[in-house]
Amino acid sequence: MVLCGDTEALAEAGPARQCAAMTHDADQGPDQHDDGGGPRRAALIGLLICAVLVVAAYYLVNSLRDEGNREDCLMSGRTNCAPLDIPTHK
Repeated sequence: MVLCGDTEALAEAGPARQCAAMTHDADQGPDQHDDGGGPRRAALIGLLICAVLVVAAYYLVNSLRDEGNREDCLMSGRTNCAPLDIPTHK
């Protein structure tokens, strides 16, 4: 097993490898540290786009179904094919 700090053994081990040790620069303050939020932000944006597409597809399917029902009504020879809003009384 080769440790990350053993550079001579790493050089002899073969192709270059990256060490997984965490380093901290003294020059960087806590405000300048990158927390790696890029992939998370990209995933959230992708999820938001998918949600918008699902809502748009749902609206499109419902409107096309209503229009198809209206066309079926008109093709059957009826003249009053508008949906009726009948109030319900208790």
